[in-house]
Amino acid sequence: MKDTVEVKAVRPGEIVKGTVVQVGPDEVMVDIGAKSEGVIPIRELSCYEINSPQDIVKIGDEIEVYVLKAEDNEGRLVLSKEKADAEKSWVTLEKAMEAAEPVEGVVRDVVKGGMLVDIGVRAFLPASLVERGYVEDLAKYLGQTITCRVIEMNRGRKKVILSRKALLEEEYARLRQEMLENLQEKQVVKGIVRRLTNFGAFVDIGGIDGLLHISEMAWHRINHPADVVKVNDEIEVMVLRIDREKEKISLGLKQVLPNPWDTVEEKFPVDSIITAKVVRLAPFGAFVQLEPGVEGLVHISHLADRHVAKPDEVVTEGEEVDVKVLSIDTGEKRIRLSIREVDPGKPQQRGYQEKTALQVKEPADVVTIGDMVGDLFEKKEEQE
Repeated sequence: MKDTVEVKAVRPGEIVKGTVVQVGPDEVMVDIGAKSEGVIPIRELSCYEINSPQDIVKIGDEIEVYVLKAEDNEGRLVLSKEKADAEKSWVTLEKAMEAAEPVEGVVRDVVKGGMLVDIGVRAFLPASLVERGYVEDLAKYLGQTITCRVIEMNRGRKKVILSRKALLEEEYARLRQEMLENLQEKQVVKGIVRRLTNFGAFVDIGGIDGLLHISEMAWHRINHPADVVKVNDEIEVMVLRIDREKEKISLGLKQVLPNPWDTVEEKFPVDSIITAKVVRLAPFGAFVQLEPGVEGLVHISHLADRHVAKPDEVVTEGEEVDVKVLSIDTGEKRIRLSIREVDPGKPQQRGYQEKTALQVKEPADVVTIGDMVGDLFEKKEEQE
């Protein structure tokens, strides 16, 4: 059988199969069935610089090789694995690009503006096309096998441009569509906080981002979403509304948390005295917080045991006061409170006491009605 092979001359440019029989420090010996074994110099093993032939092949491997020379100065057959891989890869890449099919490769190097990927030929993957978002450190991809799409190629110039982002975008769109089709309102799902804004947080619930509005984050008032969540937090949220046409989803966090109003009647029964915090003032009274998420109203008529023109005559925001629970309406989430009835016989505010003290203490130069009337009587007596 070997004699038959010897009769057929091995010509430069041919691609043949062979078996690795020896791996040296700078070359590899391959049996291709010819009269002598062929040699692959280390530079002809890969399209990338390698440290050792053992990084590419081992004894017993069956590989395809390209015949560079039928004989060198030493009469040896000179082969190239790199060129055989390249010839085969160009055909595969052309088909993959036409059919928009993905290709796999190993990241060999990080260069200015991107990465070099071994897909049988040297290909360039721009940094902007590695992920859907910005990647700060490309070195973490070194040695990894990644899947990309060929977006540009020129065989004559040995140029191949890849995009991993294109595949990720397609996968994201597929997952997004599946999520929109299967998602239901009132459903509780897990998500990851991706971005915070002044009005809420965007949460990735599996291929699609939903808006968690600041008003749906907690049962109590918060100043900023960062008071409740932070980026990369994994949370459970409830789907409140779905607009499939506009691909918008509204989420709620407080809906999966205990509602403080469910136990308000037990915690704050009617006629009980509670220490609460004044959270805001209105022309008709003061709102006080009994606990986060539960607020009640002290009507202006219940701020003190006297007439009050404005709530700030009696209380200030942030002040802690004792209040009496007058009534609770859990359905409407309303609690009527009273400061006046905590201790009916005691003035309820400092301003009232200070004002009384001012009225008692009169400046020396103030002319009273008694003084004026007294002077009139004295003048009349003198005339008589």
